[in-house]
Amino acid sequence: MLTPDVPPPFPLSWGFSTRLDPPEALPPRRLNQVHRCGIVEASGALVEGDGSWTTSPGLRIGVRVADCVPVLLAGPLPDGRPWVAALHAGWRGATGHGDPGPGGGILRRGVARYLALGGTAENLVWAFGPAILACHFEVGEEVIAAARQDPAWQEGLRTRGPSGRSHLDLHGFLRAQALDLGLDPSREGSVALCTVCRPDLLYSYRRGETTGRQWGWIEIG
Repeated sequence: MLTPDVPPPFPLSWGFSTRLDPPEALPPRRLNQVHRCGIVEASGALVEGDGSWTTSPGLRIGVRVADCVPVLLAGPLPDGRPWVAALHAGWRGATGHGDPGPGGGILRRGVARYLALGGTAENLVWAFGPAILACHFEVGEEVIAAARQDPAWQEGLRTRGPSGRSHLDLHGFLRAQALDLGLDPSREGSVALCTVCRPDLLYSYRRGETTGRQWGWIEIG
């Protein structure tokens, strides 16, 4: 298990699983993920969505990934309750591509949920987990076009790979969004490992592993 390297704002357990972790160490599956931007309040039911949040101690929530970015957020609410969220951010989720809902990509929508409950962006701790990094994330021009619609876009997030095609820094794109939203960079605890580069530790869909997944998960208390 890989743990974010940042002090949490209240007692919690959180981390990013690897292929070495036993199944019993992982959360129950609560989301049917569809590469969009739906975020739900967690319950015991399996529901469609790509993110969930909770204020309930002892309720472990998470997202399953095999190249996309698992995003964890945690912060206090004005009434003293802790709030946590887990989000699944591939390029579609990060850009909001194909999702008719307002609010941009899934990170922007997740932070908006926290703010709507009275939270302050600078009080969030945040972490992005292992994912396909820019070294291997070759994308089509439609992906770059979608990312350019975000107000935090920077041209340096796009590079040219060995084949001449574009590569996208998805971690960097989400980080640019986080800073644009007012998140504190000193409260980031991301684990920037590339899923394609680490077959010893991580599953990767692009490397041909179509069934194995790792988790980003979080639990209050």
